[in-house]
Amino acid sequence: MTASRYLAIFALLFLCTAAIWAPAADSTTAAGESITGIVWKWQQTRLGDGQTFLPENPDRYTIAFQTDGSLAIRADCNRVGGMYTLQNTSLTIETTFSTRAMCPPDSLDQVFLKHLNAAAIYFTREEALHIDLKADTGTMTFSR
Repeated sequence: MTASRYLAIFALLFLCTAAIWAPAADSTTAAGESITGIVWKWQQTRLGDGQTFLPENPDRYTIAFQTDGSLAIRADCNRVGGMYTLQNTSLTIETTFSTRAMCPPDSLDQVFLKHLNAAAIYFTREEALHIDLKADTGTMTFSR
C-alpha cells in the first residue's frame, strides 16, 4: 500500500473512533435554540482590528453542525469535515479533512477555515449564529 492509502485509512479510523467516544454535543444556546440541523451561511467576520471579511456569495461558505458532533463545511470550492464540541456556550471546532481544489484567487476559503478553527464561544440572536473567536479577536456571523 502507498503512504496516501495508509493515511486515508488512518483518518477514517480516527473519525470513526472519535465519533464513538465523543460526548454527545449539547447544541442548544441559553435561549434554547439548537444550532444543529441548520445549514448556516457565513455573512461576515469582523476582527478586533477593524478588518471585515464579507463573502461575495454566502451560499459558498457554509457550516452544518451534526447531532453526532461532526461538521459538514463548504469553503468555497472545497468540502471540509471535522468535529465540534459544545459545553454551555463554549465552542471548539476542529477541521480534520478537506478536498484540495484550487479556488479562485479572490476566494476567502482559507480565511473562513482559519476563523472557524479559532472558535471560542457562540450565541444566537434574531435567527443568526455568532461565533466569537479566541482571545476576543473577532466575531463570525452566520444566517440560516
